[in-house]
Amino acid sequence: MSDLPPGPSDAAVAQATGRDWAGWRAHLDALGAAELPHAAIVRALEPAIASGWWRQSVTVGYERMIGRRETGQRCAGDFAASASRSVAGDMDAALARWQALVAGRAELAGVPVAGEPRISSSDKWRYWRIDLADGGRVTVTFNDKPGGKAAVAVEQAKLADAAEGAAAKAFWKELLALL
Repeated sequence: MSDLPPGPSDAAVAQATGRDWAGWRAHLDALGAAELPHAAIVRALEPAIASGWWRQSVTVGYERMIGRRETGQRCAGDFAASASRSVAGDMDAALARWQALVAGRAELAGVPVAGEPRISSSDKWRYWRIDLADGGRVTVTFNDKPGGKAAVAVEQAKLADAAEGAAAKAFWKELLALL
């Protein structure tokens, strides 16, 4: 287990939820949360934390504190790696630059691609997805930000362990830097 905070900083979690990590550990231990599955812990936090995002963050942080989950590990036991960056232009321009950047690549993060990328959209989001030969998937999301910028976030799912996650994260950060 790491000496790093199990999620957002103590100050951030305390400001958003009214308790720091030590306070949440004590509260959840008193509820017997160590014996509960992830979804039940999230539900147990509903009376104390209004925000669903913060309930998830506190639950994941607690699972890290008790040794149930490593950084980057999902509920199912697999790992994911993510990276994000803000770029100039709107989300459609960012998506076009992304498509040009990855066009023709036979592999991503050292894993062969399996099939063609898929693009979908909503009013507020654009999505680029591709399956990988190892059963994983890469999802890239694009959305507009103030000031003529767009946020680009990439996630690679179904990684085997934390080492694969760290290597994938480094790859995605380097690739995003080229946008």
